[in-house]
Amino acid sequence: MTRILSIVLAFAASIFHASAQADKNASAPPTLPELAVEAKPIKELNWGGSAPIDGSQVENRGIGTISDLSGIAPNFHVNANSIQSYGDIITMRGIANTQLFGAPGVILYIDGVPAGSATTYSSTLFDVESVEVLRGFQGHRFGKNAPGGVINVKTRRPGDTHRSKLFASYGTFDTQNYRILADGPTSNSSSYYFGLNRSSSDGFADNLNTLGNDATSESLNGRLGFNWVTEGGLEIGLGGTWEEFNLGAQPIVPRANGGNPSFTSFYNRNSALKEISKIELNSQYLSLTGDTNLGRIKSTTSRNSWEINPNVLNLSYVDSQLAELAANRALLSMPELTSTSTIIEERTNWSEELSLTSDSDEDTIWEIGLIFNSRDVDGQANRLIPMAADLNPFNMAGYKLESSDTTYNSSEKTYGIRGKVIKELLNNSFLEAGLRMDFSQKKLNRSKSNSHLLLPAVEPTNLEENFEWASGFLGITHPMSDTFAFTINSSFSAKPGGFSAYLDPGSALSEKFSKEKSWQNELGLNLTPSDTFGINITGFWNEIDDYQVELPVPLSTDYYVANADEVSTKGIEIEAFFKPMEELTLSAAYGLTESEYEKFDSLSTLVGKKVSFVPEHTLSLSLAYENDNGLSGHLGSRTIGKTNYWNNTGTNIADIQDTYTLLDASIGFERNGWGVGVFGTNLTNEEYYSTLVSSLGGSPGVVGSPRVIGLSLSKEF
Repeated sequence: MTRILSIVLAFAASIFHASAQADKNASAPPTLPELAVEAKPIKELNWGGSAPIDGSQVENRGIGTISDLSGIAPNFHVNANSIQSYGDIITMRGIANTQLFGAPGVILYIDGVPAGSATTYSSTLFDVESVEVLRGFQGHRFGKNAPGGVINVKTRRPGDTHRSKLFASYGTFDTQNYRILADGPTSNSSSYYFGLNRSSSDGFADNLNTLGNDATSESLNGRLGFNWVTEGGLEIGLGGTWEEFNLGAQPIVPRANGGNPSFTSFYNRNSALKEISKIELNSQYLSLTGDTNLGRIKSTTSRNSWEINPNVLNLSYVDSQLAELAANRALLSMPELTSTSTIIEERTNWSEELSLTSDSDEDTIWEIGLIFNSRDVDGQANRLIPMAADLNPFNMAGYKLESSDTTYNSSEKTYGIRGKVIKELLNNSFLEAGLRMDFSQKKLNRSKSNSHLLLPAVEPTNLEENFEWASGFLGITHPMSDTFAFTINSSFSAKPGGFSAYLDPGSALSEKFSKEKSWQNELGLNLTPSDTFGINITGFWNEIDDYQVELPVPLSTDYYVANADEVSTKGIEIEAFFKPMEELTLSAAYGLTESEYEKFDSLSTLVGKKVSFVPEHTLSLSLAYENDNGLSGHLGSRTIGKTNYWNNTGTNIADIQDTYTLLDASIGFERNGWGVGVFGTNLTNEEYYSTLVSSLGGSPGVVGSPRVIGLSLSKEF
């Protein structure tokens, strides 16, 4: 199958170049090319998607990262690890990625270019035109396999005049942000865009120990691109992004009920270790789009390079068992043995997406696409662990630091083909059907060494596995009247299996995990009686087999991905807006998800329990005001419902993040290109955890930001 798809890709590419050359005498389009996914006509409206969040809303709600979008769309949540996207778990209607080794359930696209794995998602948002959260299977519409949904981000595109903007803001915790933006035409048929963003903060998780680091942050982000339209009508887009993050200690702290003697207060840390995280990310893309006799053809080639070097965490402070050991040794006046975790990893991702689309004016709209993706991961993980030389844990004097070193290389090559058809039926109904085939080849080479003399040697791991799966979609949208319509659709899809790089061979557990298969259904009702009111109600139910769950091995440094035999998720989503006057808009988005492990043979204690990382509900409320005189204001809230994090023993005791609500507000004024604003996030100073780390003893939490109040100033010319 690999060889066949390679031949098909090469053949399709030759058609593209030949057709574009044959069409060179066609007139150039009147507008500059746009790489971003274009707005869809009514025939292609996706009822599983939230209304796009425009750039002004992104600014007004203080959305600066992907994790800030959590709860904005119904049943969409980001369990944020606060190391950019490294270790984040993104859930949509209960479908998610695992923390380190599984395929993403929710895909990120920025300006039509796919991101790599969830670990390497570009997390910073600036110069955003709109954000669209598409819920449910999207694999027939997008190149990357998207079983749970898509986050579709568009940045500001060049217009027909030059635009430049300077922006600066300052807030609590010495939070600073500076931005330079510029875009515009370079000729009648070409344009450019440029953006540079710098952010820094002293952090809100203070370290009581002067020898260690606070949870500071400093980042530099940029993007640069060019667009051309040739005389033959070929549209060319070329660009890239780069990001650098220098982070102090991760804001992970013991919890009051976690049994950790290091706990002092909600935000405080007490670590003598210089904990740091350094991340570099860059990406490049080339887009070619042209009209042919067959239809509109588009090729997007992209490369993504990501590196974390290093990520250092003090385990003696955050793990309750290691903290207790340290406290006992301190009582006996013994030297401290600091247990650490150090991770260095580099990921490189190449992607090619080729699509052919019919004319949008045709009665039947169709699209076919070919996809190739290649990913390579090189990693090193080191743990320094206090261990008793005689394996007697009660001998406090017999402990010394032992090391565990793991080196791994994993690779994945994926080939796919997708197609969709949208056909108008009787009474203005529309049928959408899609089909997708994927083939994935995965490899893992891994070695591990332990310094403890009584621990057995670990054999090297060399694994290889192929995964094949088909996905399908069928949906009908039927208008009952000019203001009321309903849609019903059903899909089946899958996520490929893989391997864990952090599990020793020869144990009762397997380094391999199976592919995840899901059957998804939804029914949607849309009522829009006027331009001042509208409501969309969607019910969904999903049946998932071999649900991928990443788990630590108790009393060990190992991690593996288990497959829960059966999981069900079902719920409802309500989105509504109301405009009592032209300047004022009220909107709401509510999502309720009932998720449950129905069958889990390898961990039966979880049967009947809520699925980890999936909040029970989300609620977003927004009140926005804007008048013609340049005055604007916004008041909004995001509520994340109770979320379960099952601990590393697999018992019936869950670590729970209770429901929390974040209140944000802003007020601004613009005149003659100048803008000034006052903003505030988490105005009620709610204490919450953005995620709980159940792989460590006591399940410490990553604290979310307390109240931040600031002032912004901008000039556009």
